[in-house]
Amino acid sequence: MKGRILVTGFEPFGGDDVNPSGDVLSTLEGTEISGYKVVTALLPVEWGTVRDRMEALIRELEPAVILSLGLAAGRSEISVEKVAINYTSESKDNKGVIPAEREIIPGAPDGYFATLPAEEVVEAVRAEGIPAKLSLSAGAYLCNYAFFCASHLTKQGGGKTQVGFIHIPATPEMVAKRKTGVPSMELSRIKRAVEISLRTAVNSFQNVGDKEGF
Repeated sequence: MKGRILVTGFEPFGGDDVNPSGDVLSTLEGTEISGYKVVTALLPVEWGTVRDRMEALIRELEPAVILSLGLAAGRSEISVEKVAINYTSESKDNKGVIPAEREIIPGAPDGYFATLPAEEVVEAVRAEGIPAKLSLSAGAYLCNYAFFCASHLTKQGGGKTQVGFIHIPATPEMVAKRKTGVPSMELSRIKRAVEISLRTAVNSFQNVGDKEGF
């Protein structure tokens, strides 16, 4: 084994009883991507927990790649995020908590670019016939929060870990339960897109420590 890859997803939120970003984790746990073992972790939708959980995972695993996943119901494509911002919305988490501060980490950079090769990932996923796009906004909820925390923590640790975030569509089962017309994607295709993303990341390790925040 060359090293570890950390893939995180979230528990259900917003009234849904499932979250495909968390559901896909069990299909990836323990698999191997280009010689790297995949380790997964389900994150709570809680402002007060995610940073500490991410920090503990990074310290324990020392992953070569961190890819966090989140649900973006309404999007029709795999959305590979380019930027994490040091800002939180005034939205309640699953415990009803609203963050007291707008900055995620006071004194940290305003944002970080993904060190995972986002553009290459988009092209690789598309090449497999799966809709994908580059996204310039991960929002300001816990998806962006996890992305920013992972970016900052790894930067503080020397910046040798590739960090990225992917927003995934709802699944057909979710759409059927919601009785709405939002786009959907089968969980098997989401899994395949994640595998392609990880393989692309591992195959393009280079100069990740030279990328700065802004």
